[in-house]
Amino acid sequence: MIIILAASSIVTAATFLWSTRTIPMVVEEPLSISDYPSAIHVHPGENQTLVVSILNSAPVNYVVALIFSLNETTYQESYVTFSNSTYILVPGLNNVTAWMFVQSGAHPAWLELIIDFYRY
Repeated sequence: MIIILAASSIVTAATFLWSTRTIPMVVEEPLSISDYPSAIHVHPGENQTLVVSILNSAPVNYVVALIFSLNETTYQESYVTFSNSTYILVPGLNNVTAWMFVQSGAHPAWLELIIDFYRY
């Protein structure tokens, strides 16, 4: 009787283990920057408009802030100011407008602009 009960438990456990499946699941970032200026030429004292396209592939709206930074933080802190706006991104492609201002006392420099976003 004990042998039959033990065998029955083993068969039940084996059936459960063989019928259970594990599959990978990934929750992906729904937002991606899809288009941005390929180069920016600005003079000291100028305000430059930047248009950045962000694709929202989710079926819901998101609130984001664009984060701009230069590869030289000292130059950025001394001479460059970026807009500090938040945007509501609806599903699909969104073109958002931001700006940057270069102080009149800025010296010439070759810099890289990094564009990122923060999703609230």
